[in-house]
Amino acid sequence: MKKAITAAFSGWAKGPDPVINIPKPVAQRRLELVDRPNASQSTVYVGLPTIDPGNPDFLPLQVTNSLLGGSFGSRITSNIREQKGYTYSPSSTLSARYRTGYWAEIADVTTAVTGPSLKEIFLEIDRLGKEPPDADELKGIQDYLAGVFVLQNSSRLGIIGQLVFIDLHNLGDKYLETYVQRVYAVTPQQVKELTQKYLTPGRMTIVVVGDKSKISEQLTPYQAGAQ
Repeated sequence: MKKAITAAFSGWAKGPDPVINIPKPVAQRRLELVDRPNASQSTVYVGLPTIDPGNPDFLPLQVTNSLLGGSFGSRITSNIREQKGYTYSPSSTLSARYRTGYWAEIADVTTAVTGPSLKEIFLEIDRLGKEPPDADELKGIQDYLAGVFVLQNSSRLGIIGQLVFIDLHNLGDKYLETYVQRVYAVTPQQVKELTQKYLTPGRMTIVVVGDKSKISEQLTPYQAGAQ
């Protein structure tokens, strides 16, 4: 195979270096409302720029995200799905980009509770930034992340994906070996501190797609400068 590849591609000349233009996102409170007349639901995005996987805080922030909104048993999901029935499948993500990243909570909510849904999302963020989770709640999230990690690496395609991720973000040879250990090393106090540090509600941009005539007044408290 090596001989065949060499024979087929040895004549290729090296092209120009890729253009690497790393964006410089700005975290600021802004509300963008896109009108969709007669919509029965509002699509809500709430988020802000955070950090890339090369930052030592990234993995602990992954744990924080999973506890806050990034897993089925997370706080935001339990609140606006299980307790209040505002939405069916909300979720948050800590998205990795080349040397940058962002956090976002995403939900399709019933039109009549668009404002109340935002209120509960910010309530859960504020609560986690003021009071650390108890050890049992955090342990459940850590077990979940450790299990997902093992499943992700149970196939050849999954392992290739992990290696590409490590290479892109220069995470080093020990990343896979120490991942689970570092997940379990995250403390409740760290979760609280990382929420305060990176998930600041007053710096989050809000994007809502819905029936403007029915939700505009609900969104008034979330205009820039309103909080």
